[in-house]
Amino acid sequence: MEFPFGQPTDAVVQFAYAVPDLTAAMRWWTDRLGVGPWFVNQRIGGAGSTYRGEPGKAEFTLALAFSGHMMIELVQTLDDEPSIYKDTYERHGYGFHHVAKIVPNVKAEVERREASGAVVRFHDLAPGGDVFFLDGGGDAPGMIELVQDNEITRQMFTAVWRASVDWDGSRPVRDFTELLPA
Repeated sequence: MEFPFGQPTDAVVQFAYAVPDLTAAMRWWTDRLGVGPWFVNQRIGGAGSTYRGEPGKAEFTLALAFSGHMMIELVQTLDDEPSIYKDTYERHGYGFHHVAKIVPNVKAEVERREASGAVVRFHDLAPGGDVFFLDGGGDAPGMIELVQDNEITRQMFTAVWRASVDWDGSRPVRDFTELLPA
């Protein structure tokens, strides 16, 4: 089976990168690789999120785009609060951060992975439901993001993908709210 945006339902759907400057990173991906348009969420995280089991304070801005059937996410921290992104770039510098999978029952999948030794490092609520970031393990190149599969998630991801199909370069940066159901 496939998601409406063409990726198999059991596959990784996203590669994400921590970046120091979201605008510059979007421009690089667009100018050098033709990726776009980008949908930007100016402020996420903060109240309601958890980081390492404690209330989260860190806030981020992010941008989503597709290259073919693979989503690319760029994330910039907006403050100096502890976060999964700050952890990564302080240890390894900016660059690759995580892969994402959309799963039918995110809470059951998190429990299954925790039983195998995985540790939840971050949790938040997205427009489509729960989002969990798990430590990928000692030999992992990054974290694993698990996203709840539902109609809103599918609609949002598919809308980003559709905008990328035959994109003519116009409006390279767009507002995330364009993706949300009315």
